[in-house]
Amino acid sequence: METAIRHHHTALHVTDLERSARFYVDGLGLSRLDTWTSGPYIGELFGRPNVKVKALMLTTGDGSFRLELVQVEEPPAAINPSEAQPGTAHLAFTDIDVRKVFVKMTALGYGSLSEPVEPTSGPNSGGLLIYMLDPDGNRVELIQAPDWQGSDKS
Repeated sequence: METAIRHHHTALHVTDLERSARFYVDGLGLSRLDTWTSGPYIGELFGRPNVKVKALMLTTGDGSFRLELVQVEEPPAAINPSEAQPGTAHLAFTDIDVRKVFVKMTALGYGSLSEPVEPTSGPNSGGLLIYMLDPDGNRVELIQAPDWQGSDKS
């Protein structure tokens, strides 16, 4: 059965909107689309009366993916998403030179869980993978497919 459902955006809750924007815009090359501050409805939506939220929507160069960065005023205690705890997720981007982006991101001061690794099994066998860590510890997987031909423009 086919469905008309489509991806709209993925959101990450962050502690500092602009600090996180630098990671995704300056580091990975996403573009800013729009920023806003929540209206009164957001307390009901979030299940937290009177909560205030600032948000920034980003997109990839081809517009196929949108990432919303969300900063909640007085957020609840954070967990460490870099440990891949249940309830956390990671983002993944491809069509890039993983080693080049790794060097750029580490020069900008961002961390990773390892150096780039060469998978020996699975769909990316023969390519390169790495998990970079955004300022809040969210894992951002960078994938260089085994047949990647260098179409990266960064």
